[in-house]
Amino acid sequence: MTINTATQTHHSHTNNTTDYVKPMTSLAASQSPTLKTPSEQHSKLMQKPPNPAPKPPRQPPSVFADTWRIWAVMIILVVLSVWSTWALIAQEWTRPISDLFIPSSQLDIISLATQLHIVATSIVALLAGGLLGVVSILLQQLVKNPLASDTTLGVGVGAQLAMLIVTLFLPSLAIYGGLYVAFVGALISMGLVFVLSAPSRFNPLILILAGLVVNILLAAVANVLVLFFAERSNGMLSWAAGFLAQNSWHTSTMLAITAVAMAVVCLPLLKPLTLMSLDDSQAKRLGVPINGIRALVVLIVAVVTALVVSEVGLIGFIGLGAASLVNALGVASISKRLLAAFVLGALLLWLTSNVALLLEPILNMQIPAGAMTGILGAPLIIWLILRQRRERIETVTPMLTGKHAPVAWWRWGIGVVMIIMLACVFVQDVSGWGLSTDWAITQQYRLPRSLSAAATGLMLAIAGVLLQTLTRNPMASPEVLGVSSGAALGVILGFLLLPSLGLSAGSGTLLISGLSGAMAVLLLVIWLARKVSSGYLLLVGIGIAAMMDGVMHMVKLSGDPRLEAMLSWLSGTTYSAQPSTVWYLIGIALILFTLSLLLIKPLRVLGLGTGVARNLGVAVTPVTLALLALVAALSTASTLAVGPLSFIGLMVPHLATSLGAVRLERQLPLAALLGAGVMVIADWIGRYVIFPYELPAGTIAAIIGGAYFLWLIRKVPVAVNG
Repeated sequence: MTINTATQTHHSHTNNTTDYVKPMTSLAASQSPTLKTPSEQHSKLMQKPPNPAPKPPRQPPSVFADTWRIWAVMIILVVLSVWSTWALIAQEWTRPISDLFIPSSQLDIISLATQLHIVATSIVALLAGGLLGVVSILLQQLVKNPLASDTTLGVGVGAQLAMLIVTLFLPSLAIYGGLYVAFVGALISMGLVFVLSAPSRFNPLILILAGLVVNILLAAVANVLVLFFAERSNGMLSWAAGFLAQNSWHTSTMLAITAVAMAVVCLPLLKPLTLMSLDDSQAKRLGVPINGIRALVVLIVAVVTALVVSEVGLIGFIGLGAASLVNALGVASISKRLLAAFVLGALLLWLTSNVALLLEPILNMQIPAGAMTGILGAPLIIWLILRQRRERIETVTPMLTGKHAPVAWWRWGIGVVMIIMLACVFVQDVSGWGLSTDWAITQQYRLPRSLSAAATGLMLAIAGVLLQTLTRNPMASPEVLGVSSGAALGVILGFLLLPSLGLSAGSGTLLISGLSGAMAVLLLVIWLARKVSSGYLLLVGIGIAAMMDGVMHMVKLSGDPRLEAMLSWLSGTTYSAQPSTVWYLIGIALILFTLSLLLIKPLRVLGLGTGVARNLGVAVTPVTLALLALVAALSTASTLAVGPLSFIGLMVPHLATSLGAVRLERQLPLAALLGAGVMVIADWIGRYVIFPYELPAGTIAAIIGGAYFLWLIRKVPVAVNG
């Protein structure tokens, strides 16, 4: 199997600069040009015409206009934040307003608790949001990528997982050294992302995808620990959701000291960071210790993120939102960027915290600010993607190709049947490993679960082949693009809203609501595909996955018994498979598989491009809509059966290609068989790896597929550099 790269380049008529990766916003492009090797610079000189026409001088942006926009945005945020705070005070504080700011020792217990709930929580929100905004600006300056943040690069998730591990196994260390534990976790996760993307010279897409995979893998490990140590990790779940509500002044004091220290440390870094926005060679000639400054910035980011996570939990997308507003407002100076990011991050998290506190009595449940920011992540990511549509970029994605080889279908089919049979009879029980001869138990429990896993893997693999061919993107799949998460969100909303509309939340109505969610995501992806490079469509999955994670936190903390019953389904398990319904699932899978075979020919032509397809007589719009509907049906049916899964639709089509099924008519059926086999194996491992406990098949699939995805990303630089 060999690895090539597919590049999509947006050209400019007057600028031939597509042989290196440009930063993804005009601001970053103007400040932080991507580094070029000497050979590339020599190539540029050779391509340059001898007497180029002089270009008109570029007019600098109006300082007054930028200042006016910054102040307008800040005033709007301040007004909304103050208004929501006033509403919160009117809702909870019964004493005169002046008493809200008197020393706590002069208040009674109830007033003291209310003061902390309002004042201390607001201070923590302001400081935590501001610090995360500064962290994101530092990361973007470090890697020259406007999508970099503590969320997208997995910094917060690493700190959170380290805290969880120590809480479960070394609780004394978690009590007395939480900051140090979170710091080590943040450093390791951020280092892993940098190691994966460094050989590609921190290609914007590869860097963010590496962060996506690290996030998913670490979240899968956390889910394993939470399931295995459910009772001991209950309190950890509430903390991990990002609660800002305070019952003391400790956290606000710690964050205030950190903010002052951060300002002191960043002051001497302003000049080196400004010079590092040039290329490395120029910065070194000016005396900047490049490696030392980078190491120091990484340490600062890890320490600050670890402190915020250890004190208030994981707060996603606030730093990215603040940094994105700074970029959109066109702030140029690094000092002004850091200051603006602090103010905007503080206001964003303050407003989010107030909204969450105001909604708590209405929804009769605790609402973590971290879950709220996660839900807002999808719109933010989509807005950022739309900002890239006019940028000249080059995205590098791995294209796995294999050599044509004969495929023995009967061998693969027999192999899948054998795997299903072994999963049903080779089991572990109280007596240990052995072959089960109890047909009643096998028919009632084991066979339905194995068949459900096979049908689900088959459908996800088919959907992955269809999406990768349709979008001409080898990293596309229902899970990565957020289609499966959209279907799951549709099912949850249907489960909650249909009864209020007088409709029963049965399998038929939930199927329709799931289809609606999947189709909405697919239409969004296709709409974005017309505006931006296809590589950035993968970032949609980051936002939708964040939204899904926020909803899951809300479900876990709601206390609604109806929603708690959905938690196992949300983790991706075959536990609820029944003998009476599994055959319907298999029938649906076979019908959808047959329909996909009928669309192979027009799909193969569409894979060459819409222009070529039209010239060859393919009705592009009807065929595209039919393919989207088929992908939505495949994703929804699999999601309804076992819940949202990760990476099966991405990994299996590549496996089929590497085994010789290069042509689409061979790849599709082989991927279907491989997907069925992989999911059965994942389900079997989940049932018995820690017997008598059980792990969801979705968690096992995420670990297997995530490891494969890491290998896939790591292989990209081989093609780029070699």
